Amino acid sequence: MPLDKINAVGGTFVLICGVLLYLSPDNLNANSIIIQSLGIIGASYLVSVLIHLFITKQMGKSVELVTVYAWYSSLVGLSIVITEISSLV
Repeated sequence: MPLDKINAVGGTFVLICGVLLYLSPDNLNANSIIIQSLGIIGASYLVSVLIHLFITKQMGKSVELVTVYAWYSSLVGLSIVITEISSLV
């Protein structure tokens, strides 16, 4: 498995952990976890596609979509986790 795919899986895992932290004090049920996780993963994928299109068209660089998704999802997931942990402390 290439490193980009491993990073993409890790970024998706971090996004799901962020959703779990976000939902933990309020309403932690299966439907809200699944719906919000899929929503955040789908939104980050769409934003990754837009960033990928911008990089390839405007900057003329050839970057894999998986790489863009891996970095974007990791950064967004980490920011959610850090925000939620700091709000709990």
